[in-house]
Amino acid sequence: MSDLGQHLVLDPVLPAGWTVAVVAVLLAAALVAAWRWPAGLSARRRRVLLALRLFVVAAVAWLLLGPEIQWQGTRDVPAEVAVLLDASRSMGISDGGPDGKTTRVEAVRQAVAASGNALAALAAQAAVRPVAFGSRARPSDTLVPQPADPRTDLAEGVQAVAGRGRGLRGPFTPKLAAVVLVSDGCANRSRGDAAAVARDLAGRGVSVHTVRVGSAVPTEGTRDVAVRDIRAPDRVFAGNRAEVRATVATLGLAGKDVEVVLSVGGDEVDGRRLTPGRSEAVEEVVFTPRLERPGPVRLALAVEPVEGERITTNNRVEATVRVEQGGIRVLYLQGRLSPEGKYVARALADAREIDLERRMLVGSEPGPEAPAPADLDSVDVLVIGDVPAAALPPETLARVAADVRTGDLGVLTLGGLDAYGPGGWAETALADLLPFEIDPSHGQVEGPLAFRLTGAGAEHAVFRTEEGEPAPLSALDDLPPVPGASEVGPVRPDAHVLAEAEDGTPLLVVRAWGEGRVAAVTCDTTWPWALARPETGAPAMHRRLWRRLVAWLARRDGPSGDDFWLLTGRTQVVLTDPDRPPEVEVTVGVRGDEPPRVTVDGPAPAEAALRRQPGGVGGLIEYRGTVRLPEPGTYTLFAEGTVGGEAKRAEATVDVREHDFEFATLLADADRLKTIAEAGGGSARTLADLPDLLTCLAESVEPQHAPAGRRVALAEGQVFLAVVVALMAGEWLVRRRWGLA
Repeated sequence: MSDLGQHLVLDPVLPAGWTVAVVAVLLAAALVAAWRWPAGLSARRRRVLLALRLFVVAAVAWLLLGPEIQWQGTRDVPAEVAVLLDASRSMGISDGGPDGKTTRVEAVRQAVAASGNALAALAAQAAVRPVAFGSRARPSDTLVPQPADPRTDLAEGVQAVAGRGRGLRGPFTPKLAAVVLVSDGCANRSRGDAAAVARDLAGRGVSVHTVRVGSAVPTEGTRDVAVRDIRAPDRVFAGNRAEVRATVATLGLAGKDVEVVLSVGGDEVDGRRLTPGRSEAVEEVVFTPRLERPGPVRLALAVEPVEGERITTNNRVEATVRVEQGGIRVLYLQGRLSPEGKYVARALADAREIDLERRMLVGSEPGPEAPAPADLDSVDVLVIGDVPAAALPPETLARVAADVRTGDLGVLTLGGLDAYGPGGWAETALADLLPFEIDPSHGQVEGPLAFRLTGAGAEHAVFRTEEGEPAPLSALDDLPPVPGASEVGPVRPDAHVLAEAEDGTPLLVVRAWGEGRVAAVTCDTTWPWALARPETGAPAMHRRLWRRLVAWLARRDGPSGDDFWLLTGRTQVVLTDPDRPPEVEVTVGVRGDEPPRVTVDGPAPAEAALRRQPGGVGGLIEYRGTVRLPEPGTYTLFAEGTVGGEAKRAEATVDVREHDFEFATLLADADRLKTIAEAGGGSARTLADLPDLLTCLAESVEPQHAPAGRRVALAEGQVFLAVVVALMAGEWLVRRRWGLA
């Protein structure tokens, strides 16, 4: 269609080329006919006939060109009212209706039935378009859709009617006049801001009203107990206690007893009784079961369903703890918070073979954290940090000396201002077992002091290479120097200095005493090694030094039979968002340099990319990586590798469960709906007010002005046809009267 002016346009019947050709043929025919007229015909008559024929040709050309006059106008069309209806599963909760026991969807059905007259009045003024929404928005043929969607996305529903949604074909605008959002307001997934979209609609003259379904306060239909966020260690050693923590959320159970039960391997072992003081309460429960049997152990925390509870799938959570045999149990006593204590504890706690317990002893006399003699029954290595001797009971120190002599305990002492002589240790039962003599008059040796390996240290298990060969004497030369050390007396004849300063100050001394072993470190500032650049080797040496010292003291410095294993950081994870699936850390231990391979079998097969970790004890190398688990279900992780030419295989399982977010919040969210209504320039109502709202809309909604094109064809109609026929008939009559063929 081409323009001939602002309002005159042409709409040819034929393409332009054909139109020109037809007009040219007709024009040529008219001229040829005029040329062949009889010679006796007068010039005036020739002009009359030629004019008539040219008028006919012009009329045909005008018809073929299709000229018409067009202009833009408007027309009134019925307005549209979009009714957004919540179709998520939370609409099945029984807290609606006047009695507070009707399901929300049934309450909507009753309200729609009671609004029949108001709805009919509105339908007479505007087109009512129902739209169901939940996980997605889609047209609905009813005002009461079935509650089936597992998620609720309020923003998706409002965006759909605003012309930006994904579920509807074609926007409502420009005929949209109002939006009525019928929902409980509980949104557990959002791809946008519903209030922001409502504000945009209000700016276009579209009001957004909300109708709340369900109760905003607890009722009998919204009673619920949920066990959430269980936290348990990934592994413990046999005979130790595992700290199991969980959060228990209650709704509508103020003053009522709730029984929480812990099961280990299917057997109930402990329980707690909670009595919430408020209608909405969250409490943490802690259990410390002792786990004796090695292997994976399933822990379950469950709450008995209460009367009137609708959702019971959230009453139980599970976790798996790996119970391992033969761990080194370490008790670390500290006298003050210090960087040294933090990094020594981290080096030990991160070791798979070490089970660490830390205690802070404050004051110059035994306090509640001071270990009693019986506390040493399950301890393999006692680490005494910068602690004065008076902070421990004398009977505990006597028990320590006795256990070391019999080989039941190893002791590691650290330097500091309250260590050795200044700390009053010369008058205790431990003075005789230390590898050097101490005296109360001793002070501090000022540094910096370089940590240097001795010949005895190079041969000792603490510093030998991964292949078991003696370490080079320069192995510690790149370590940052220590700023000082505790002054001590002569080294005992049966002790061995493994590291010393350049001036001969002993920094690390070990001794076999009776059947047990003792190690003494005189400095308290090895923590800068852990913070040095990895390429210096200092962080790896820091981890290896403390772990190997503990292994030697516990008589675990020989090769271990556990030469290939697989551990996962979690044994149970929750899939909170499919767009951001959880990742589980995987660690594989291999006695050898050949990297292992980890594959995953489950709902979504995958493979872990492993990275070799620095350090290692006794030739055991650790490889770590992460695995993404995008779908719920049980995943089995397989590690495969080779140790000494023999194929090895280990496996572990991880359970991924999808949290039922639709019932995570049972109460209707009145505040959210009010915010949306205020942003949309509308009103926030309850379901009982639905008839009144529909009546107000019927009275206020006006027809919308839609753009409309206007046209008048200049080559159509009976008048134009009569003109053409008249021209042709006139030319024929003239020729007949003048005696022409």
